Order: sequence, then structure tokens, then C-alpha cells
Amino acid sequence: MVLEAKTDAPELALDSSSQAGFCKWFQSLPQDPQVVRFFDRKGFYSVHGESALFIARDFYRTLAVVKYLGGPPPASTPGSKAAAATPKPAGNGSSSGRTGLASVMLNQSLFESVIRALLLEGGQHSVQLWEGAGANWSLARQASPGRLSAFEDALFRGSAAAGSGDAGLSAAAAAAAEVPLLAAVWLGSSEGQRVVGVAFLDAATRRLGACELPDDDHFCSLEALLMQLGVKEVALPQLGAGKGNSATQADAGTPGGTAATPPTTGGKGGSGAGAAAAAAEGRRLRDALARVGVMGSEAARSSFATKHLEQDLARLLESGSVEHHRDVLERPCAAAALAGLLAFASLSSDASGMGKHSLALYDPGRFMRLDAAAVRALNVLPQRLDGSASFSLFGIMARGKTAMGKRLLKAWLKAPLVEPAAIQQRLDIVEAMVADQGLREAVRDALRGMPDIERLSRKLEARRASLADLCQLYRASSVLPRLEEALRCHEGPAAELLVSRYAAPLAEQHDESHLTKFELLLEASLDLEAVPQEYLVSAAYDSRLQALRDDKDAVESEIASLAAAAAKDLGLILDKTIKLEWHKAANTKTRCLRITQKEEKVVRGKLNARYMTLETRKDGTKFTSRALKEAAERQAELAGRYEGLQRDLVAQVVGVAATFTGVWLEVAGLIAELDVLGGFADLAAADPTRPYCKPEILERDAGELVIKGCRHPCVEVQEGVAFVANDCVMQRGSSWFNIITGPNMGGKSTFIRQVGCVVLMAQVGCFVPADSARIAPRDAIFARVGAGDCQQRGVSTFMAEMLETGAILRGASSRSLIIIDELGRGTSTYDGFGLAWAIAEHIMQHIGAPALFATHFHELTDIRGPGGVANLHVQTQLDEATGKLTMLYNIAQGACDQSFGIHVAESANFPASVIAAAKVKLAELESASAGSNTQQRGLGDAAAADAMDVDGKQQQQQRVKRSWGEAVQQDAAAAAGGKDQQATKQAVQRARKLLGDFSALEFGAVSGEAAAEAALALLQQLEAEVAGDPLLQQLVKAP
Repeated sequence: MVLEAKTDAPELALDSSSQAGFCKWFQSLPQDPQVVRFFDRKGFYSVHGESALFIARDFYRTLAVVKYLGGPPPASTPGSKAAAATPKPAGNGSSSGRTGLASVMLNQSLFESVIRALLLEGGQHSVQLWEGAGANWSLARQASPGRLSAFEDALFRGSAAAGSGDAGLSAAAAAAAEVPLLAAVWLGSSEGQRVVGVAFLDAATRRLGACELPDDDHFCSLEALLMQLGVKEVALPQLGAGKGNSATQADAGTPGGTAATPPTTGGKGGSGAGAAAAAAEGRRLRDALARVGVMGSEAARSSFATKHLEQDLARLLESGSVEHHRDVLERPCAAAALAGLLAFASLSSDASGMGKHSLALYDPGRFMRLDAAAVRALNVLPQRLDGSASFSLFGIMARGKTAMGKRLLKAWLKAPLVEPAAIQQRLDIVEAMVADQGLREAVRDALRGMPDIERLSRKLEARRASLADLCQLYRASSVLPRLEEALRCHEGPAAELLVSRYAAPLAEQHDESHLTKFELLLEASLDLEAVPQEYLVSAAYDSRLQALRDDKDAVESEIASLAAAAAKDLGLILDKTIKLEWHKAANTKTRCLRITQKEEKVVRGKLNARYMTLETRKDGTKFTSRALKEAAERQAELAGRYEGLQRDLVAQVVGVAATFTGVWLEVAGLIAELDVLGGFADLAAADPTRPYCKPEILERDAGELVIKGCRHPCVEVQEGVAFVANDCVMQRGSSWFNIITGPNMGGKSTFIRQVGCVVLMAQVGCFVPADSARIAPRDAIFARVGAGDCQQRGVSTFMAEMLETGAILRGASSRSLIIIDELGRGTSTYDGFGLAWAIAEHIMQHIGAPALFATHFHELTDIRGPGGVANLHVQTQLDEATGKLTMLYNIAQGACDQSFGIHVAESANFPASVIAAAKVKLAELESASAGSNTQQRGLGDAAAADAMDVDGKQQQQQRVKRSWGEAVQQDAAAAAGGKDQQATKQAVQRARKLLGDFSALEFGAVSGEAAAEAALALLQQLEAEVAGDPLLQQLVKAP
């Protein structure tokens, strides 16, 4: 978040002694770059050290607001261009050589904006609030992205009402509305396989979950799980080698016999090799967290011990027993993670949560797997730099009326369903709302203006709700009968489903034992007639309150009579020339009279003789009489007693209302679902010119994914776009692997992405932008799309491409959907083509998943596999006279043998001389390539080469039908001129071993330089083998 540049920061007035004392104390604090410390200065806040520079740069957008305590600014002013260009992490201390402590002041509004950005949008900082003075400060509150309760009021101030507007939430507000999950991770191994134990807490519903899952060294499965759950913070065991290597060694009470190796221990005593391996593993784990934007926080290793886990769970769980949760406890890594989570979240010390939690073994397989690369490639969630909400699937689909619905949609998009029956149920409800306009409008009208019941329920449960919050819940409760009636009035095929799934549960929650009783409580206890001007407990609710109210009214009447008498005595007119007002002094308010300076001159004699002057200012003189003063004092005393009793009664009412929290959470879940599904229906019916259809969901093992008239939901709504729909036909046995070729900017990437978007939308339960769709649910979508590097991690563009592709090869199954765009562009042509071919072959022969493979390697269209290969291309129109290339954006059958890169460059207005030179060079390369191919073929049998010249088409068709493995063997035999077949097979095996060794390289375990060295060593080894083996040499050179 970046705020407009401001320089009107509050001023901190401290004498030199106080400054020196504070600076000395501040420098003694432990430094942590993830912690930003705020100091409450009673009216504003201060930040110091590197955190101050961080706040100044990122939020004030100027270093002019930085002041220095305890000394002058440093010689190298941080406001200079050189200093400003070098970002510094948030931390405590100032840089070496500084004589003063950098400080920045924030008012209340900016303070709330900053903590909201740090905790909700940035997600990589924790926040502390300190209270005190001088050098005596104590930590009052702290929060992190996964633990927001300490600052919840400031973070979500007004969100319960703001989130219900029709205009929808902005990207920032949507992020603020999201409920974060906190997780803990413990690593282990079983029979040589990496095992990750994960436990998570949903604080909103007090839901605990845990699981164990096998993973690779890059933690791809963990990454997908964290994305699926929406985790914001993960507790990790502290770095550093320990004495034991497992949870069972650290704690004899750990059940089971699977070694649970900590992520940062490298052996007993921390040997050099073990420490290096542990450090590499720790880096890979944090890289996985960084890919999904999750903050990693270290916790004491001892907190992951499971000795007291069963005892702690027995106190926390609703059932009071752990016997039904042996499925979790008997998994050592899951149990260790759960123990660490309970300690990190301090659940065992939270008395309000005892006996209110649930626990279940979490099954990630119930939902589609989406890693960070897939979410990014398909534009699933909004990004900070998005120019419009329509740039993401969430922005397109978030048409609900409530904040609860928007949060649920975000959760659904991260975890689409995989079971056909569950998907079909959502689609049936959406279909009913699309077909029945009256139902759709009635549901959405009922939800318009609905408050954020989930957040209000959490405040209510924590006894922090106000009477205004209770009134919002009262208003929400009054809407439920209307919503229930609208659902029951539907008469379509989904009528029974709507009643059983929503109408009946809503009626049950609103019966006389539940929310009807809640409404009666508020009607009896609140003064509803005064709402919304003021929120008070009704005087009739308590006899003591009624008595105080009567006394207050009597004193008010007496004061009014005294004011009228004073006006008559002074010859003035009450409420015109003399007014009854309030006078504030010494933090107390009393009633008084005020006259203007003009009137004071007229009545000065009587005023001085009979009244007491309280204050004289430009706007007039305030005064009182002895009788009025006594009455005002009695009124103030009664008001204090009345307000004190009001507070006690409010706490009592809130306490009784809190018993309905469970009911409200059930209602919130039902309303959120209806809101999301109603939004889906509104999307499908919004624009007849861009029709959406109900997808036909097939069985999971059905080998079919056919989408007719498929469109990209985000691209088609952009201004000025006339989208061209295309068909996608993927059928096991004939077209399970689609290869798309054609020029840049021709629509290849859009086509393969839109297929992924349609599949994801269908499995979420939404209609899809197509004429028709038959979809077998996918258990995962893997996407390798786009180019980018990560200089901070020493990862180049090509390395990032290889890491993402490696995750696909390791994690995909036959039920996944694989989307790959332009693989192998970051290296030489031959290397890239070799990798692309080997990867495509591996997907077809070993994974068997449907795949969309966009490429500029036209030779790849020769590949064949068991699932069937379909060659597609994007159509273009080339004007031979002018050389102008027109993109038609149609996907047609057959391969394309040109990429038209130079024509695309022409459309980008390249200089004519550059274009001309490129065409000359292209002609040279194509001529050289043709000659090279002829020479290589000449190394084989001359008669075979002559036959190829005579009947080239027939031989080429035969070659196309061969698999790549067969082609390699036959080419090798031809190149050897009939040499020993055993030698040929060995050469083929060595070539395949090269690809296997390359794919097995652990790039993520080492730095970028080390990864490059490992790859170079492998290439040098290959060159040495090639030099001594003419067969292998010919294989490497073969086209």
C-alpha cells in the first residue's frame, strides 16, 4: 500500500535528557527485520530506527518526515537519492555511524492504514504496540498476519457495514475482509520419503485441522496445501541444529514410529555437511512460503513436543476427548505440527476457547490442487497492480452483496471441488437462479445491505460487541424469513435442494429457540426507538435504570426551569439571546448559560451581582447561578451513575447475546453460500451477447474435456475487445495432448489459459463462458506460463522455468490438467528443443494427463504418444504484397511451420533497417539449416537419402508416425551405417540418462551460481562422452 506523499506528521516534543534515555533503551531491544514497533504517544504514534525509514519511504513517500532523536542527522543524509534508492528492511537499530535515532510520527488514521497494509496486504511483518513514557515502556499488544485479534478493531473498523455495499469491495478492502489461517509445519521422513506434517487453525470458526503428506525437496505439495487453505502465517521450528533429529527423540511421548526430522537439523551436533544441508533445506522451505506470500515465523523447537498434546486437546475440544482423533495423533509429523500450533497460537492459555474447538484430519485430495504458479498464470486472484477488477477471475466472479460471500468465493477459488456430485449440486442451484429471475432478484435483494455476520459474531463471542453491533445482527435476523420464503417459492427441478440445503436450515436457526429469542432479547433490552441516533439499554429493562432515568429527567426539568428563570431575570429570550449549554473543565461537563459579548454589556450589572462567570471568550460569556450549579452537579452525579449502570447492563446483554454465536455462524455460512451462488447466476445472466453455459460434469476417470465456443472470461470483458471463441477438444486416445503453434500475439497463451479458467470455474460450481462444455474434473491444474526471474534468490528466467516445470513433472497425475507455454526459450535452440521434447514425451508416457503445449519449436509437432496428439495452430493472414500480418485468433487443426517473429516486430514499429537485416539473417540461417540436414542425412545410407529425395512426403509421413524413442534409435542406426546394434542401444540409453540426470538436479537446494556450475558440469561430462562416441555424437546433432 502506498499513500499520497505527506509531510504534516505530528511533532514529538522531548527534552534532550528524555531523548537520550529513550534512544539508549531502544537500542537495547533485540533487532528483528520482520518486526515493526509502534510507540503510543497519547494522541499519535512514533516509529524508530530502520522501521522509521521504511515507513517514510513506503507510506509517506518522502524522507522529509524523518526526525532524529538524541543527536543530529547522519552525515550521509538518508533523504539523498543514493540512500533512497537502497531500501532497508524494517528493524530496530539505526545504521552504523548515525548519531541520531531516525524517528517518524503517525496520526491515528495513518497508523491504522499502515498496520492494515503490513498485516493484511504485505503479509511479511509483525506489529508491536508499546505503551509507556521516557525509558519505561512495556509491550501492550502484538499481531502478525496469522494472529490479528489484538488489532482487529483497528484493522476492520467499519468493515462490517462497509462490506455490504452494492459497489463491492475494493482490492484492499477485500484483502482486509479475508480471515487469515495460522499453520505450523514439522518435517520428517518415512522409508526414505520426505513427509510434511501440517496443522492449521481457523480462528473464526475455532476449527483445527492436521495432516501428513509426502513431498519433494522443493515442498511443492506444501505450497499447494498452503494456497488451498489460505494460510497467512506458518510457525516453523527455530533454525539451528539440535541434539535430536526427530520429534520422537525430542519427546518420548510422541506416538508412532516414523522419524520426524526437523527442517533445520543436519545431524547430531551440527556437523559442517549436516549444517549446510539443513541451511539449504531451510532456504527451500522459506522459498516455498514466499511463493504463496506466507510469512514464516520461528518458534521454539521444544514447543513442537507432543508430551502434553492429548491433555491440551482434551481441554480445547468440544467433545472433551481425544479418542475420536487417533487418526491425527497417530501421525507423528501431524501431531508435532499440531503441538507447535497450539503453543504458537497460545490456545492452551486462552480460557475463552476451552471446550469450543473442533479437530479433523484434513484431506487435501478433496479439492483441486493449485500452486502459486497456476494461480498466477490463470489470474485467479487480484493483484496489487491490477488496473481493473476484471483482470482476475475473482474480480469477474465476485458479484455478491456481502463481505462474507466475497471471502467464501476467494476460498472456493483456491480450493475447487473434485467430486462430481458436489460440483453438480452447486451448478443445479446456480441453474435454478439463472432460470428463475424472480428467485435470483429476491435472494440478492434480501442480501443487499446484509452486515458482516461472521465478524460481528467473533466480536460477540469475545464480548467486544457494542449495542450498535447487536442492532446490526437484529436487522440481519429480521431479513431471514423473507429470504426463506423466496427460496421456498421456487418450483423448478432444484426446489427440493434449495429447501433442504438452505430454506429449512434458515428456518431452524430462526425458530423460537434460536434467533426469534435473540430478537426478543434485543427488543426487551434496547431502546430501539432511539436507534440510530444513540444506542442505549432501555430504561424499562431494569428497575434501577428506570429510577435513575426518572431522577435524571426530573433534574433536567429543574435545570430547564432555572434557565428560563435566569432568562426572565436578565430580560433575555431563552434559546435566542441566551442559551443553555455545556461547560467542560477538569475533564467534567456541567450545564451552564451562555450569552454573546453584545448581550453581556447590557446585563453586566445583574450578571456580576447575581451570577458566577465561568468563562469569557470571543463567542460569549458562560455563567451559572448557585441553584443552577447545584442542579448541574446533581445531574452530573446521576449521569455518571446512569452511564455506569448502562455499561453493566450492556455487558450483561452482550453476554446473553453471545450464547447465540454458534447460531449466527451457521447462518453466516448459509448466507455466504447463497451470496456466492447468486453472484454466479448474475454473472451467467448478465450479458446475453456473452452467453455462459452450464458445464456437463463427467465422471473423474472419463477421458474427455471438450469445450465448444470457449472464451476467456477476463479478456472478453476488456474495453474494445471483440473476442474470438475457439473449441478445445481433448479426448484420451486421439487428442489428449494438444500442441499449439503459431506466431507471437496470435492467441496461443490466451487459448490455453482460457481452458484452464473454464475448468477451474466449472469445478468451483459456476457457469462457464462457452457454448457447451463436457468436463471430467481435474485433481490439479499445473501451469508453466510466462517468463520471470527472482534476482533475490539467484534464480534466472530459465531456472524459474525449469523449477516450475520440475514441479509439474513431480506432482502431476493422470487426472491433472497441464498447461505449458513456450517451454525452453531461456537457453539455446537445441537445448530448449531437447528439453521440450523430453518433457512432452514424459508427460504423455509417464503421467498421462491432458496437456496444452504451446510452442515455437515446430519440430515438436512430430511427437506422438499413447494418449493421442492433436496439432493445432493459430490462424493468420499474410498480405504478400505489403507483408502485413493479420492475426485472426482462430484455432485451427494442423501444425504451423512459421512463427512470423519478424512480422510481429514490424507491427511493433521496429526500424526498417533492423527488419531488413533480420530477414537477411533469417534467410542465411534457414539455408544453412537445410544444408546441415542434408549433410547429416548423408552420413547414413546414401540409397536411403536418395529415396527420401524421390519420395520425401511418404518417408516424412512414416517418420511422423514414429515415437521419438523409435526415431532416435533408427536415426542412430542410419548414422552408424549399419554398425553394431548393441552400441546403438547403449548410445540411446546414455542420451536418455542425460535428460534424467538433468531433471534430477536439485536447483532449489543451492544458490544460483552453484546450480549453474552443476548444470555446466553435466554438459561438460556429456561433451566428453560425445567426443569418444560417434553414435552419441550423431544423436546429439540429429534434428
